[in-house]
Amino acid sequence: MCRMRTTKLNAYVRSVRTTAHRLVRAGAGGTSDDQRTIFTNENVNILFNLQFYLQLLIVQLLHTSFTLIPIRTMSTLIQIDGSLGEGGGQVLRVALCLSALYKIPIKINNIRAGRSKPGLAAQHLKGIELLKDMCDAEILGAHIGSTTLEFKPGQLKQDKQTFFVDIGTAGCICLLAQVSLPCALFLPQGETVRLILKGGTNVPMGPHIEYLTEVLRPLLNKFGADFDFRVVTRGYYPKGGGEVHLYVKPVHTLKAITLTDPGIAQEILGWAYVAGVVPIREAYKMENDAKSVLTDGLNKHNITLPNINIESYKEDRNAAIGNGSGINLVCTTSSGCIFGGSGLGSNKRDEQTAPGIQAANEILDTILSKSCVDEHAQDQLIIFMALAKGTSKVNLGSKKLTCHTETAIQVAEIMLKEFNLHFKLSEGKDNGGNISYSLECKGYEYENKIK
Repeated sequence: MCRMRTTKLNAYVRSVRTTAHRLVRAGAGGTSDDQRTIFTNENVNILFNLQFYLQLLIVQLLHTSFTLIPIRTMSTLIQIDGSLGEGGGQVLRVALCLSALYKIPIKINNIRAGRSKPGLAAQHLKGIELLKDMCDAEILGAHIGSTTLEFKPGQLKQDKQTFFVDIGTAGCICLLAQVSLPCALFLPQGETVRLILKGGTNVPMGPHIEYLTEVLRPLLNKFGADFDFRVVTRGYYPKGGGEVHLYVKPVHTLKAITLTDPGIAQEILGWAYVAGVVPIREAYKMENDAKSVLTDGLNKHNITLPNINIESYKEDRNAAIGNGSGINLVCTTSSGCIFGGSGLGSNKRDEQTAPGIQAANEILDTILSKSCVDEHAQDQLIIFMALAKGTSKVNLGSKKLTCHTETAIQVAEIMLKEFNLHFKLSEGKDNGGNISYSLECKGYEYENKIK
């Protein structure tokens, strides 16, 4: 809070009054007609009127407390090359989200230049439309296949709490959540923001819904943020048709996180599922594959086996659209770290890419690397670290940054260059003398001003 002191305000009033009297005396005693024209009665009246209005303003200020708000708006359009880093949707998601929050107009060229089919796909277009709705943005170039987009944000909505978007394909719902969650967290406080997202819940080339709810959500809790959820229906490739409701609780600020101790694996939970015409035996196979890989891998490295509990089941016909199968694993450690692994069923697979084996190997990889987060969480945490109050630090163990993470950092630093945002990757050694990396960032401390 910043309150102007009464003594200083009174001194300011006296200064204005004294200046006015000096002008009157100077005008009356001046020897030049030209001087006198400057200090006519009309001009003196203007000065006294100014004094009067200043006094009214001072009275108002004395009875009103106010907060100095950091400047968040920049009128200069920022150009971003969509071929940065991995050249995919990550550039879009980070740039659009920070654009909406900080009211920074942007133009993105070469959208998804690193993909076999460049340009906006349905899920990217719907993500743009969702953010447009959240901040009353003006957009140009928002259509399927577009490789250039202009996005000029307005104010975040204060009078709307429900946002709906239907991708219309099996596009990944969790990628819609990635682009919208940070903005939803800074909508009016005290109101629950409801995101109704339709598309694919468990599809290739994107996080599964279980990753969002069982891994990312606990990580967001560490920032002081949270959301509830309801999976209405599951949607698989190629039909889609899944529906998820997120109930986001807006915050005032995000707090920095410190994840430096990977701890010891204490529990691994999992869910192996089948839907439609896929037989239940596929779920049992994924469960057994995962348990076998985890047990053998941990024993091989003399790591104490944690409790491993994997549930196999068949989705109710009314709860899933189309045919599908997959497995999701979540590992929690003694220090509170949490990470995931997943695999999707397919008609074309060999033993090396079987979903149970894939999911287990992802968990093993994170445990053996002594990282506090898995590779999928790395890039998703970047935007929250940038917005948080204070310095966040995450131990990556023997893992370096993924291409997705490097891309997210590049875009965030470009967008918030005005605020000197910077991520620092440090190399050191763990207790065993092995090379270890850590990622650090002093957040800009975005503050929610919408009551």
